[in-house]
Amino acid sequence: MRSFLAVSGELAPTPTVLARLTGDPVVTRTATGWVAMGGAESTDRVDAGAFTVRLGKAARTRGGDVSTEALGILLRDGAKVDGGPLAALVPPFAAAHRDGPAAPVVVATDWLGFQQLFWWQGPGVAAVSTSALALAALAGAELDRPALAVQSLVGWQVGLRTVFAGVHKVPAGNVAVLDEGRVTLHRYVAESLAVDGPPPSVEEAATEQAALMTEFHRAYLRDHPRSVLQLTGGQDTRVLLSAIPAELRAGLPALTLDTHGGTDSRFATRLADLTGMKLQIHWMDEGPAVPPAAAFDLALRAARELDCMASPLALAPLLRAEAQLDQGHRLSGLGGETCRGFYYFGQPSGATTGPRLIEKLATWRLYANEAVQTEALAPEFAASARATALELITESFEGYPDEWLAATDHFYLYQRMQRWSGAHGSVAAANRHFINPMFDRRFIQLAHAVRPSEKRDGLLTGRLITLLDPALAAVPLDSGLVPNRLGRPGLAARTAAYRVTAQKAARKIRQKVRGQGRPQLGAAEMASLVVAHLRAEPSVAAPLRDTGLVRDAWLDEMLAGRVTPEPATVAFLLNLLAAA
Repeated sequence: MRSFLAVSGELAPTPTVLARLTGDPVVTRTATGWVAMGGAESTDRVDAGAFTVRLGKAARTRGGDVSTEALGILLRDGAKVDGGPLAALVPPFAAAHRDGPAAPVVVATDWLGFQQLFWWQGPGVAAVSTSALALAALAGAELDRPALAVQSLVGWQVGLRTVFAGVHKVPAGNVAVLDEGRVTLHRYVAESLAVDGPPPSVEEAATEQAALMTEFHRAYLRDHPRSVLQLTGGQDTRVLLSAIPAELRAGLPALTLDTHGGTDSRFATRLADLTGMKLQIHWMDEGPAVPPAAAFDLALRAARELDCMASPLALAPLLRAEAQLDQGHRLSGLGGETCRGFYYFGQPSGATTGPRLIEKLATWRLYANEAVQTEALAPEFAASARATALELITESFEGYPDEWLAATDHFYLYQRMQRWSGAHGSVAAANRHFINPMFDRRFIQLAHAVRPSEKRDGLLTGRLITLLDPALAAVPLDSGLVPNRLGRPGLAARTAAYRVTAQKAARKIRQKVRGQGRPQLGAAEMASLVVAHLRAEPSVAAPLRDTGLVRDAWLDEMLAGRVTPEPATVAFLLNLLAAA
């Protein structure tokens, strides 16, 4: 099922609401409302008012696929659902179930909340959906200005807000039960990732993680032998490649997206030659030219598929590329950053989480890539956005560990991964069997359990790759670092890792000073085409003036060609147009 919307209460399924759902939705009346489903799959089970449907292609544990019938049994009890089996499902995962025409509707997201589901509660009426846009249309929701303040600086959302007031994301590890005009949320697994006993050593954690990854890949390739490995020169796909047993690598399909002159294709080619994998390189800068009007339409579609909560300029080139690629089973390396502390560089060891550290993290890391140019924003909105965003970012740290580096690990996982990667990953999950082995909950628990001081600078990841495949651990990464050296405690390895991280940090500082972020692959080109279309058809930009968020004088200058917006600013404008 590609799209889903269930309503309990007296609100009709209008064309405006249904237009926000993909896959030609079919509406079915219920005892208390209605359900709309779009993009039916052969795995769906729909019969006489009862149904169990996957809201993404995949439903899998470490050991095997989970049938739709089994999902129905898991979700049947709603608020009393047994969280153990659901927590074992590897993100992305989401499903919906109803036992019969008068029974409640139960929807569940994965333990990480990676696959996006949304809910809305009105007076005597409520709804759950795969689409925040559809719920906003149903509720007549206004734009959420505090959420847009965050997005104008970070480029994505934190917490459980959406860009629509009153429309919320279903939290990680929750089921939502819709019945008699109300939505109730029930947690089936704790957000805490604590493990029993003392923290494991790097060696203990890496040894168990290596066994988990080998078990996962052996089972997955047993069930889906023609799966495709997304291959780059980075650490995370190196973990996946190393975890594939050597005898299963020969002839296994691999895929790399790159532009001519890029590094990923060069490293992927070397790895494919070493392992016998069959590599396909899709060149993002080849193919027929895209007219500005077509680019705008594609970017606007991307904004809608992301529910206006991440960069459509990052997604649009991928939508174009994926239209030419097989949409089968795909192994992805998301989650590996949890093993090495994504936000550690420049942060003090042993510090206690507090407002000053959060503000420093926000200013120098979160605002670095996707902040909108201040001059493009309405003065009143621009003046309050930074304080508002910092307040919401600070709120998102509530309940996180007191130890600062551990708190940044939680923020990375439950904010950046859930809200940014999850927005993009939910689009992928609806189109293909998109699976992330390193989102296995036990794998993540082990990564979080290792003391920050012991996984800093890639020690845990390096040791993990070395245990999985010593030969591949001796092959340099795209950063120039060598995994088997990272996996050895000592000054030389730490110095090398520090040097590479410092180079990345220096780029962040230059971006901050210049006020320019680093756009994603293909985003700059897409932004130029979108701007060209807006200048050719300025009436398309008219709804931006009604939001009260964009400065009219700047918009006039941009449409006249006297100022050129950065890609992050264009992404924000596209999301506003899609939301409006």
